[in-house]
Amino acid sequence: MKLSVLVLWLFCGLESWAKSDQERIVGGVELPIDLSPWLASISVHGNYSCSSALITSQWLVTAGHCVYYPDSYSVRAGSASTEEGGQRRDVAGVILHPDFKLRTLENDIALLKISKPFSVGESIQLVKLPLPGLNILPRTLLVAGWGNPGENDNDAEPKLRGTFVKVIDQRRCRRLYSYLDRPITEDMVCAAAPGRDHCFGDSGAPLVHRGSSYGIVSFAHGCADPHFPGVYTRLANYVNWIFHVLETDNQINFIL
Repeated sequence: MKLSVLVLWLFCGLESWAKSDQERIVGGVELPIDLSPWLASISVHGNYSCSSALITSQWLVTAGHCVYYPDSYSVRAGSASTEEGGQRRDVAGVILHPDFKLRTLENDIALLKISKPFSVGESIQLVKLPLPGLNILPRTLLVAGWGNPGENDNDAEPKLRGTFVKVIDQRRCRRLYSYLDRPITEDMVCAAAPGRDHCFGDSGAPLVHRGSSYGIVSFAHGCADPHFPGVYTRLANYVNWIFHVLETDNQINFIL
């Protein structure tokens, strides 16, 4: 489906479903996987936990806090369901960013290597990475994931949903989160829109424009709180680190 069709479908859906029980990701609509084919769900012992994005057929990028503790992780790609369909792979190893801080979620990024490469096709594709250090971001981006529909909701059978958000001025975002003593660094991006945001369970999902990822869902205060936009890891600041990890694949000491 072309981008223009996706835009029309999403915004028409958001308008007509705004007060229905179809909302997910907060202010979103249900998506088929071929509209976000780089997205893969992460499960722990078979239970969904986070999202991730394919950057090669055997490597995925996600949020560091999603895989901070060594455990039995698996990923499923090519399916809008976290429980069936597509292709499932065990995670062979996890690489946390060396400067990741769990308390403040600074440098909230990690790489996953799966046991066997995915077969890339129509419903499984690679997300593009931004230019290293790129400071200019698209105004509007798509975030999709399997998270809760709202702060007080719990979806027992997660379905893939997405919504559009807009980048928020960095100084404004830093000022807002200063009231919570949460640092907003230059390695983060803030984005939201009225009634739209990521929520619990969307961590690790990419922030995408035209097939390129510019961020990774990291944290927020609540879900779609008008005073606190969603915060994402600024992916452009970590592209060189990603390339370094991929280039030294055979010399890596995994934490898993």
